[in-house]
Amino acid sequence: MFNFDKYLRRRVSIRHLHGKSSVRIERQNSRGWYFWMMCVISAGFVLFCDMLFDTARRNPDDILYCLPLLALGLTCYGIGLAIAVWGAFGVEEIVVEAGALRWTRTALKWRRTRDIPIEAITEIRAITPWYGLDNAVEVTARCRRQRIGDKLLQDEAIELAKHLRKAIGLYR
Repeated sequence: MFNFDKYLRRRVSIRHLHGKSSVRIERQNSRGWYFWMMCVISAGFVLFCDMLFDTARRNPDDILYCLPLLALGLTCYGIGLAIAVWGAFGVEEIVVEAGALRWTRTALKWRRTRDIPIEAITEIRAITPWYGLDNAVEVTARCRRQRIGDKLLQDEAIELAKHLRKAIGLYR
């Protein structure tokens, strides 16, 4: 029904080098939207803090009641900023070598690596919902599901799932 393929660039690149297979998933297509999201979240947090500090200045006896609200606002701001930074700058790299699937996610200076032993992987499948905006690859290992790739094109998700199945020797 919805076809966004002509507006979005391919983000997945697959390479084979000297017995190891590597995949790189570039940043999101809608980078400008995430910059606006960072600006709106920051402006909202500034207004929220202004409201709390004004309330604390007018009623100094109620500062103790404002601190949990400040902590909640700071937590929500941190989560929103992390989502926006990941959407604007996030890159995923998957390397299959030496009996392990190494999945590294990088956004600016933040990096997280997860090693999944190949013998623990029981299923790799492409998740392609009918609306086509949340395609991903799901890796099941030790009864835990990991979603690799966020907002991929449908053919990218299917191709990536087939490539990973072939690279680790999991055939269906």
